[in-house]
Amino acid sequence: MYNLLSANFMRLKKEKVFWMLSGFMLVLGLIFPAVIKMDEIKTKTARDMDSIFGQYAIFIGIFMAVFCSFFVGKEYSDGTIRNKIIAGKRRADIYLANFIDCAMVSVMMCGCFFLAYLCVGIPLLGSFSIDLKTALQFLLTVIFLSIAFSSIYNLIAMLSTNKAVTAVICILLAFMFLFIGMQLNQMLNQPETVIGMTDAEGVAAYEEFPNPDYLNGEERRIVQIACDVIPGGQVAHCVSLDVVNLPMLPVYSLIIILLTTGIGLFCFKKKDIN
Repeated sequence: MYNLLSANFMRLKKEKVFWMLSGFMLVLGLIFPAVIKMDEIKTKTARDMDSIFGQYAIFIGIFMAVFCSFFVGKEYSDGTIRNKIIAGKRRADIYLANFIDCAMVSVMMCGCFFLAYLCVGIPLLGSFSIDLKTALQFLLTVIFLSIAFSSIYNLIAMLSTNKAVTAVICILLAFMFLFIGMQLNQMLNQPETVIGMTDAEGVAAYEEFPNPDYLNGEERRIVQIACDVIPGGQVAHCVSLDVVNLPMLPVYSLIIILLTTGIGLFCFKKKDIN
């Protein structure tokens, strides 16, 4: 396992996709606070570090889809995985080494963004308005979420021998997660009532009506759980910084990591490597 990890990290140093994506994350961390400050000056409305703190979560799923599909997929296209197996390396070790590498990259990308965001944001915008405990919980949520994304994409990349197909599947899946998450979050954020116009005896008036799209009872509970568990739903929570069950989100991500890794190990051991 140690030799496999060492070889992967040596590859990582020369991987252009890794450096390019890490650079993008660093630039995003530098740009976001500047955008908030310019908006504050333009609108003359006080803004703080919280404003777009969670927007980063939108990008990590897409960036990790690109990285995992190319980094792991390259092992198939170059015949590296077959050579490792012929050399006597255990399949479980090969799978776990790639997962650990992808997970470490996701954490490093988080670090690139947050380091730049804090270095520029604090001088421009001051501190967070949310309390330190909540800010750390969101940070932990994003880190576990990024590892969960890595685990899902590593599973796909390790079971697909075609790098191009892997890239398409992973990137489409990343956008599908975002779409589903935003839809679920929108359903949960529907107001209980809506304002409508009535016409009584020729006099127009505004009146409050129950919102037919508002979720109640068991239906709301099911949608809430789905939004909390699905990675795209967690992204939506991080963007809005409005979460009902914030401490549970890292737990759900950990469950996804364990499930996808377990399934991946089982299937990769059975896979016929040509």
